[in-house]
Amino acid sequence: MNVQTAAFNLVHDHPGGTSALATLLGKSTSTLNHEVDPNYATAKLGLADALKLTLLTKNHSILNAFAMACHCMVVPLPACSDSDDDDTFQSVTRVAREFAELISEVSEVTADGAVSDNELRRVDTEATELVAAIQAVLTTLRLRNERSRPKTFREVC
Repeated sequence: MNVQTAAFNLVHDHPGGTSALATLLGKSTSTLNHEVDPNYATAKLGLADALKLTLLTKNHSILNAFAMACHCMVVPLPACSDSDDDDTFQSVTRVAREFAELISEVSEVTADGAVSDNELRRVDTEATELVAAIQAVLTTLRLRNERSRPKTFREVC
């Protein structure tokens, strides 16, 4: 799906549709309709509004379409927690488990020499889960890094 179609679908499939979202963006319904209409060449949805729509609706279709067009993928980051009860070793264990599952899936999928669409989706899912697990470890380590830094004068005051 291309970015323009994703924006059109996001706006029109949202409960309340274009009029509900236009109000939240401070636009008229007509303006938002024109901005997401692929057949209306003179109005375009801006990046800031695309971001607002994504955050308001929690619908990542525009983001995913943009990433696909750039030959990239979107990996949701784990929720950040400032708590001290993180378990870095448990997170690293998850990375090892996800890696093993990816290798197992690749081995199974390539056994017959061909890769079907469904098999490719299964491998893609396993790869995405591995990347998410790695991101969780990095998030935990970044939080520990922040906590271990000496506080600056501005942070103390």
